[in-house]
Amino acid sequence: MNRRILAIPLVIALVATIGASLAPLFLTPPVTQCAYLSTPVRFPKMDSHPVKVSRGNPPFPEVEYSYVVSGKSYTSTRMFCSANEVVKVNWSKVDRFFHDAENGAEVVAWLAPSSPESACISIHAEFDYSVVSSASSQCRAK
Repeated sequence: MNRRILAIPLVIALVATIGASLAPLFLTPPVTQCAYLSTPVRFPKMDSHPVKVSRGNPPFPEVEYSYVVSGKSYTSTRMFCSANEVVKVNWSKVDRFFHDAENGAEVVAWLAPSSPESACISIHAEFDYSVVSSASSQCRAK
């Protein structure tokens, strides 16, 4: 009688363990909604304009870039997604951006899924940029 009583919890534990290990095969992972999608860009025009700051007039990128979303081509000059007039700039990132963009790095633009025509290079009011290898593949535009 004691063997039967002990066998029941062991069978339940075995079934639970097997079920838990097989669950990933049958359950699909939840899909995360992306606020922005990334897409690689090409720079047909790249220039700069001086910006007045306390340390002088360093150059800030003035670019035109093209990108493709769902087979349709777009062109943009927009650097920031935010509409804020005040931006924060780390000038070493600006220098790195010039270097990467001029040397063929796969820089990405960010766009809202509902408006692919409104891409930008920097999502936030603090200048930054991404390259394909560092952008999540889960949030890439098709």
